[in-house]
Amino acid sequence: MASRTHVLASPRRGGNGDKGRRGAILVLTALFMVFLIGLLAFSVDLGYMMTVRAELKRATDAAALAGAGALIDGPQAAELRAFEFLARNPVASRNILAESDWKDRLAELRAENSDTFEVQFGEWNADSRTFSASALAPSAIRVVAKHNNAPFFFGRVFGHDSFNLEAESIAKYQPRDIVLVLDYSASMNDDSELRRITEFGEGTRSMVEANLLQIYQELGSPHYGSLQFTPEYYTQTGTAPTKACQPQIVVTFRGNDVYVTSTKDLSNVVLQFSDGTKQKFDGLSGQTGTFKGSGGNANKRIDRCWVKSGCNDSGEGPGYGERFEDTPANIKAYFGLTNVPYPYPSGSWDAYISYVKSSSYVNRAGYRKKYGFLTLINYWLEQKPRYQETPGLWMVSEQPVQQIKDATRMFFDYIQEVPTNDRISLVVYNSPNQTALVEHHLTDNFSDVLGTVRQRQAGHYDNYTNIGAGLQNGIDELLANGRQGAFKMIVLMTDGVANRPGNTSQARTFALQQAQRAAENRLPVFTIGVGMEADADLLVQMAEMTKGKYFIVSGGEYIVNYEPELVQKFREIADHRPLMLVK
Repeated sequence: MASRTHVLASPRRGGNGDKGRRGAILVLTALFMVFLIGLLAFSVDLGYMMTVRAELKRATDAAALAGAGALIDGPQAAELRAFEFLARNPVASRNILAESDWKDRLAELRAENSDTFEVQFGEWNADSRTFSASALAPSAIRVVAKHNNAPFFFGRVFGHDSFNLEAESIAKYQPRDIVLVLDYSASMNDDSELRRITEFGEGTRSMVEANLLQIYQELGSPHYGSLQFTPEYYTQTGTAPTKACQPQIVVTFRGNDVYVTSTKDLSNVVLQFSDGTKQKFDGLSGQTGTFKGSGGNANKRIDRCWVKSGCNDSGEGPGYGERFEDTPANIKAYFGLTNVPYPYPSGSWDAYISYVKSSSYVNRAGYRKKYGFLTLINYWLEQKPRYQETPGLWMVSEQPVQQIKDATRMFFDYIQEVPTNDRISLVVYNSPNQTALVEHHLTDNFSDVLGTVRQRQAGHYDNYTNIGAGLQNGIDELLANGRQGAFKMIVLMTDGVANRPGNTSQARTFALQQAQRAAENRLPVFTIGVGMEADADLLVQMAEMTKGKYFIVSGGEYIVNYEPELVQKFREIADHRPLMLVK
């Protein structure tokens, strides 16, 4: 059979069916393009709306924070401050700052925008996360801003010409846990002592003596024997004459000399000094004279003298006359103190008398061997400052500690101007073991803390200055009892140089070690140095290490009233109120 070959015909191209399919695809593509364009338009408008919303929220955040920072100046100032920062953050195409005189017209512009800008003052409850409006000392601010009639780019094709947005922000002061670390070393009363006359010159005399008089009056102007406030020399009247040839002699023991008067002519005077040596003055004439050591005896203290006048004769030495002695017993008898109990637990009349005779500060101030309340109070301040020694000194105006107390009281007033739920702890670096004490753990009972601040005196427990121990206790208090979410800070004040533990170099190193520890725990230390003797370099270094601040109140060349500048520094510290957005 012959084979058959089949030839398959290829499909025809370009027929009417192909044209129909191509038309359908074009229609579908056109419809899809409309959808894509619509989706793109929606995306553009949505993106624009989200951008405007972000800008509006940024503006209300800035306004709330700025307004919260101005709460201390009152609601009106806070509201204007909030509006100002809203204006500084333009939203979309709206820019209030385009007004050339906007700062001068801030209140007017605020009124014009009253329908789009609302401010409320009150309190923020962190537990329930709710805002409660209150006009009584508010600590939080709520800002609501609206952006109305913002145009859509493509939405108007679908009948939506514009959109409205609203944003809300709430800001408040962050609560603080503050440890106040105060220096109560014995040097905190130095400005009340006669030593300042030696150290800073005669220009300080009137201030020191006026302060000692103030302290005397604050103690109730006490009476002990015949002591007066203004000190007097001890004067001894000799034996009354029983013969016509015998004299009546009176000897006044003064700083470095004796003044002698007699009813008969003087023959000789013998002086005996505190080291036991003697010097004789012969060939005298007249009935009065001033006698003091000369040569190797110059400036020596005179404890005893013999006066030869008329026919008197003691027989205690060749030609020695009547004996006169500058003894504690004689001095107490002269000032009526023999049977008067010494008023405080530590010290004695004898110790006070010895102090007035031997103190270089008393001597240089011109009060050597002068007895009275001025030198008695100086004895308490310099020699017996501790509470267990002279307990009444916490009530008087010892300087500069009194100025520290007054400035601290103002500091407490400042931190309570806005109720931010702050707490205070009090640490004093003054303790029986030469370290420091936590007098009050963190508390909101400010009156109790302030009461303790007042009831401590210079050298209350001990004389020394352990700055490192004070800072150490402050850090420990914040780490143990500080609240989560609170801003933690330390305020440290001193008037001197660290001298414990060990020597000054060791004490300084220890203080810096504690500052490093504070830095590692992110605890800023605000340091305050009062007076010329404060270790300013140490205080600056401690503040810089911990990212705190330092304030040096030098007082100038002489002792002065530190309080105004000190209050100003405490004002700056109190105003260091971190702000936080809570919504």
